[in-house]
Amino acid sequence: MNAIGIIVEYNPFHNGHKLHLNQAKKYGDVVVGVMSGDFVQRGEPAIINKWERTVMALSEGVDIIVELPVFYSTQSAEIFARGSINILKELGIKKMIFGSESDNLEKLREVINLEKNIEFIESLKNSLKNGLSYPTAYNKEIKKYLGVEYEIKSNDILGIEYLRAINLLKADIEPKTLKRRGADYNSLNSEGNILSATGIRKLLKLNNTIEKFVPENSKKILLKNQTEKKLADISQYYNLIRYTIISKKEELNEIQDVEIGFENRLYEMALKSEKYEDFLENLSTKRYTKGRIQRILIHILLSITCKDTMALKENLPYIRILGFSEKGKKYLNFIKKSRKENLEKKNINILTSLKNIKRNLSSQELKYLEINEKASLIYRIINKYEDRKRPIIKKEGNYETR
Repeated sequence: MNAIGIIVEYNPFHNGHKLHLNQAKKYGDVVVGVMSGDFVQRGEPAIINKWERTVMALSEGVDIIVELPVFYSTQSAEIFARGSINILKELGIKKMIFGSESDNLEKLREVINLEKNIEFIESLKNSLKNGLSYPTAYNKEIKKYLGVEYEIKSNDILGIEYLRAINLLKADIEPKTLKRRGADYNSLNSEGNILSATGIRKLLKLNNTIEKFVPENSKKILLKNQTEKKLADISQYYNLIRYTIISKKEELNEIQDVEIGFENRLYEMALKSEKYEDFLENLSTKRYTKGRIQRILIHILLSITCKDTMALKENLPYIRILGFSEKGKKYLNFIKKSRKENLEKKNINILTSLKNIKRNLSSQELKYLEINEKASLIYRIINKYEDRKRPIIKKEGNYETR
């Protein structure tokens, strides 16, 4: 079966995602989406939980939704991309398509090749020493070496990491791009019926209408969660984060992305700041952007360590299916059969149930599944939902959710 992969967050699913999905369907019979779980790459809880977003995706035509575990989904572009591409590789995906500001694969490959230039690397290190954030320093040096037209924006940064991960993992995946429409991913400006996920979340927070920017099924789910006061925001988790920083001060230097000395600033600001907004503002600098700080805070909250991250960069512990259509079910059966026939390759466990899980996973794999499940448990402290042990199955427009 001819499958194409997409890497998504659907936070929430909107009309821009629909365009991406429609384009993906031109390249494959089955669309496999790797989707962040309850916490996303911005270092925030997803606005609605992973099961509701799975229903959104299936209702719009994605055939399989696979969870990108929290120890990948809340990381820098490099680790986020590596975890995602590894999942697509293990599921036999031969093509993938991602949104891109430049819509130019050769340009992105040129940037990757530039990183072999020793002068470029040294110049980049100097920019970082001068206090610039990595994205700002990276763009500054790229323009210096390749020209001013080579400004790399958020989707292209991820795209570069997808290409790098494909090479590193020796994945037989052909990448394709789709020109991103509208303003930047975090913009509040719309273009026709296209508005960024950030803009839509802002409208929901202000109780403004979102109908123009999201498909009907997404609208229903979002408005239901809004009415039930279940839309998540990182500020709701501040007391939990603050408690963790204060109670585990001595362990903060073991947490992923916490550089030497930064644990002291985190502790100091946690003691001082009653409100999340003040805490974040007081910590932000050129080097420590709000996005980077939020990822650190989620790593602290969920106890994601440097040691675990290093191990997970090299080894994908499991693949968990959140939902599938009838077509998706056929593809999963096809993949499982072909994996059984390939006796030379060690296969990563594909989980469609958490029943008898200790029999299927090693102690190390089970440890990482438990980290992900604990993350969802923490998400549910603030934004309650009924957890599931089995995937959502789409059957002729209906959803088997139990």
